[in-house]
Amino acid sequence: MMIMRHGFRIFHAIALAGTLALATPVFADALSDGQNALMQGDDGGAIRLWTPPATEGDPEAQFRLGLMYLSGRGVAPDQKMAVRWLQMAIEKHHIGASVALARLYMDKAGAFYDPKTALNLLRDVANQGVIEAQRYLGETYRKGGDVGQDFDETRRWYRLAAAQGDIEAQAGLGELYRYGYGVEQSYPHAYMWFSLAGSAVTDNIPERVKAARAAIKARDELERMMSQDDLAEAEKLALACWQAKLQTCD
Repeated sequence: MMIMRHGFRIFHAIALAGTLALATPVFADALSDGQNALMQGDDGGAIRLWTPPATEGDPEAQFRLGLMYLSGRGVAPDQKMAVRWLQMAIEKHHIGASVALARLYMDKAGAFYDPKTALNLLRDVANQGVIEAQRYLGETYRKGGDVGQDFDETRRWYRLAAAQGDIEAQAGLGELYRYGYGVEQSYPHAYMWFSLAGSAVTDNIPERVKAARAAIKARDELERMMSQDDLAEAEKLALACWQAKLQTCD
């Protein structure tokens, strides 16, 4: 179930957000019609519309079918079929498919658990600037388990995602500085990152709203432990970070 939720989080964030521009013109109508069917609750109709272009080699259609099989929408859940379609899309360098398959490979309870391959997929797209992959790498190295815990790697990947405005990565950096994980403990830096995350634009996207609220709560908790001097320093750090457009904030 966890992988299914992750899969459809990616689906809404990537597929429905406008990847039709990646489709070849001959398949654009089928992809658009399938998306409309999905939004109207006709999951089976979406699959029927996406199957022909996927079979003909369109990577966006292959990606979408992979997520449908992964989540069990319109079909019975079938990880084997999901992997098949996602791998086809990856062969044509579909970024969303790389992230989705990497998450599947990170599922210890699944039949396709393969953290080494997952990390390779994530690094490839993270180095292309994909926020989802950067954040997920940061989370993975922070938690350890699938890979050795490495706070330097955590900070590296969080920092790249945070510079692109990712709320969860910004809050993650706040936690690193709050507790001194892999960095010198600094309440002003932690407060800065929580403040930036809490004031970020959410576009009313539920996950972003939730992350921003959690960051605000963490900031307010931290504020009660800080001196006035620390708060003044945090405000200066936040201002400098904004002026640098989130590029130099340490």
